[in-house]
Formats: sequence, C-alpha cells, structure tokens
Amino acid sequence: MNIRSDEARVPTARWGAFESIFGLLCAVISMWLLVRWLTSPGYHDGHLALILSYAVVWLPLLAATIVACYVTGTRSLGQDLGLRVTWLDALFGLGIGLLARAAASVIEIAFYGRMTGLGVTFGDVIYDGWWVFGAVLAPIFFAPFIEEVFFRGLVLRTALRISSRSMTRAVAMSISVLASAVLFAALHLTEVTSPTAAAAIGSSTLIFGIASGVLAAITGRTGGSIIAHVTFNGSLVLAALLA
Repeated sequence: MNIRSDEARVPTARWGAFESIFGLLCAVISMWLLVRWLTSPGYHDGHLALILSYAVVWLPLLAATIVACYVTGTRSLGQDLGLRVTWLDALFGLGIGLLARAAASVIEIAFYGRMTGLGVTFGDVIYDGWWVFGAVLAPIFFAPFIEEVFFRGLVLRTALRISSRSMTRAVAMSISVLASAVLFAALHLTEVTSPTAAAAIGSSTLIFGIASGVLAAITGRTGGSIIAHVTFNGSLVLAALLA
C-alpha cells in the first residue's frame, strides 16, 4: 500500500526548536521596535498602537506554530501541538486559572501592600468596538489561545521531545514545563518599566506558566491550559471593570 508523503511525515527529534527560537526573537524585537516608535516624538494613533501592541507578539508566535505544524510537522494541530480539549480539561483549567489568579493577588499584596490588578485599569470607558477588542477579545480570548498554543504547545513539546532523548520522562517533563514557563514570563517582562513591577509580574506569570505547563504536560493537550489562561486573564479584566 502506498502512503502519501504528507501522511507519513514524522517530525525530527529536534522538531520545533528553530521555530520556537525564531518566533520568540521576532516577537521581542518587534516589541522593542514598537516601544521605540511609541516613545518617539510625534503623533501616534491610539487605535493603531492598540492593534500593533498585540500584532507584534501574535504574528511571530502564530507564524512559528504554523510553520512547525504545516511545514516541518505532521500537519495535525492535535498531534503536533496538542490542540484538543475535553470536559475534564475545562474543569481543571478553570480551577488552575482561579488558583493562579489568587496567587497573583497574594503576590500583589506582598509587593504593593494591596491588590492592584497589576496595573489594569480602564478609566473613562467608551464602549465601542475598540473597547471590546482591547478589553475583552484580545486579552480574554485571542491572547490565551495564541500564547498557550505557542508556549504549551510548541515550546513545551519541543523541549520535551529533545530532553526525552537523554533523560527520564519525569525529568524531561519538569525541564520542559520550566522552560516554557520561564520564556512565557520573560516575554511578559519586555514592557515592564520598574523593578517592582518586574518582580510582581514576573512572579505571577511564572507561577501561572508552571501550573499551565504541568496541566499540558500531564494531559498531553493544550485545551486545559487555554481554559486556564482565559480564566486567569478574564478574572483580572472582570475585577478591573468592577473596581
């Protein structure tokens, strides 16, 4: 029986390493260029700045995952990136998201003496399409999906595949979870402007990244981590709206 080449495709042992590194580098460089542009003299359209603030991160991460899956992978989102979800994933994801948000609140109190919502405020709100995108769609739905598929799908699975060649399964899982969590936290520190904020945001995102990574590593799916991220971000936005 003949098997088509695209059906017989199997990723190499180091599958995803180049795509992960390239995606992260492009995202960091793009964010740095955006900050330089926004801090330069002259008029900067607020709506354009809002779109670019997400696009400079989303586009490199999305491009990396697409290339890893459809160019060097098996062309299966479920097999390559674990993009599946069950009701049990949703339940655990909800619980981890709430616990991580509670931990983030404790960290805020430790660093600031109160819960600050990590600086998330809305001020005088104009409830238009731009507000819906910037306050609801982007942080609660788009960002969790893109970031989890990249960090817990591509990065974690890449690190697990590479480390499993010379380490036990338990050690390889620990390394892959930690690697994805550290890179996830580091990306969120690129726009931080003070040491206190860096410590608070870095600790919060690292804790969430580890919890989300453990869930993805144990289940072999990114569905639960996406739900956890939606819950983590959504609870923060809800608290800011009710403040």
